[in-house]
Amino acid sequence: MTTGTTALLYRRSARSSDVAIGEQRGLCTDYAAARGWRILDVVVDTGVGGVAEPTGLTILRERIASGGAQAVIATDLARISRDPERVQAFARFCRQHGADLCCATQTVNLDAILAPANGAGTFIEALYDARETHS
Repeated sequence: MTTGTTALLYRRSARSSDVAIGEQRGLCTDYAAARGWRILDVVVDTGVGGVAEPTGLTILRERIASGGAQAVIATDLARISRDPERVQAFARFCRQHGADLCCATQTVNLDAILAPANGAGTFIEALYDARETHS
């Protein structure tokens, strides 16, 4: 992605916690600002666990499919879902629509998430190989 990229911020918390949501917003906003990206919108799911299908992911898919956003920024992959298959499905959707999936606290390699069979063993191993926590 380049300067001028339009991004959606996604924040999710299993509890209705303004503190957790606020921390996520700061990390994601800083990530976008450091790259010169424009924030199109902020999508928030509160009180939604990481295994349930949050309404916010549907909104993100609609905005990406319409061409309105070129990237989604979350703090980490667990914000998308704690279910590895859902993370993979969302990453595949992003790739199919020319959008990037970015994490403010992890470096994410979509190729490793989307092609775990390439020597990675299981998808779980690929998921952990695909992320590197920023220090």
